[in-house]
Amino acid sequence: RSIRAKPMIYSRAKIDSSGSRGRMASKCLQYLSLIVATSVCAAELTPQNISTSGFGYELVQERLDQLQFSFLELFVHVKELGETVLNNQRSLEGNQQQVNQLMHHHQKQLTDRVDDLQVGVSANVSLVADYSKQILNLQTICANHDKIRQELDKFRPNSTHALNLESPSQDLKDDTKKATIKSCKSTNSKASGIFNLLLANDSVPISVFCEMQRFGGGWLVIQQRFDGSVNFYRGWSDYRDGFGVIGEEFWLGLEAIHQITKRGTYELMVELEDFSANYKYARYTEFQLGGEAEKYALKKLGSYSGTADDSLAYHKGMNFSTFDSDNDPHSSNCAKQYKGAWWYQACHYSNLNGEHLNQKSAATINWQKSTSWAEAGLKYTRMMIREK
Repeated sequence: RSIRAKPMIYSRAKIDSSGSRGRMASKCLQYLSLIVATSVCAAELTPQNISTSGFGYELVQERLDQLQFSFLELFVHVKELGETVLNNQRSLEGNQQQVNQLMHHHQKQLTDRVDDLQVGVSANVSLVADYSKQILNLQTICANHDKIRQELDKFRPNSTHALNLESPSQDLKDDTKKATIKSCKSTNSKASGIFNLLLANDSVPISVFCEMQRFGGGWLVIQQRFDGSVNFYRGWSDYRDGFGVIGEEFWLGLEAIHQITKRGTYELMVELEDFSANYKYARYTEFQLGGEAEKYALKKLGSYSGTADDSLAYHKGMNFSTFDSDNDPHSSNCAKQYKGAWWYQACHYSNLNGEHLNQKSAATINWQKSTSWAEAGLKYTRMMIREK
């Protein structure tokens, strides 16, 4: 009986002490207890085996001790794993808190930056709107300026002052006192100035400016530009009839040039100067325009000489074009594209009626064959013809 009671008490103690270590450990102990109980019962039923039951008990106890040690190791390992998991969880919570703080910080920075940008954009939009109004006002003023200038030109006496030109004598300043001539070359005057030129015997004289000093004198000026005060981006009728103030910035008129050059042989002189006061010239031995039915084509252009290189030969034989009368062979309207009016081909090497701007652009006054100028905008240009 003492042998039977001892293992039972021991087994219960083991079961009670390890019950908290998990269901598997509890089931294992219950199973071992059942084996021990079965062995004890068998010993009671078989008296001759009582002597050997002590040895069996020791074996069972040894196995139980081993199981207890294994369960303790397992418990410690599980506890360590639990602590590791807990530490990892705490670390994750700390990292999550840092991430949340960083996200909040960056979100605040981003929000502040967006607010600053919105304020800047609003300010820029307001500034652009103000500039747009100013530009619109300036465009309106410029548009009205040209109209006012045209109206004033009707009442303004012809001026005799031009860039790099001498003023004519006092008796030429009054239209009623201007001499009537057939050509600038035939006049006896030695002073440059404004004269009345007869295009035909029965025609009304037109005012022309004669250059009587440079290149031997006797030159009739057909185009002159020097300060951009006159708008040269004009339509067909203006270029046909002429515009500007003779002696200042002006275009004599295609019809007048045609009438003059058709009655004899004329040569052409082109004077050029950039915004750095570099002067060049181009001279051609012959120059003649066709009539309006021929679109005032550049019918004749003689051989070149001078210092500016030949930028006009490319245009020989071409019709004259304006933004409202596209007569060039190019697929686009060269006059519109390059803000001028000229004997364009496809499109130009010279553009003396382009925009008066101090910048590099093919839409400015330029003489492209000149290597030092290329597409540089020119300040001064003067075209003159003389009877040979």
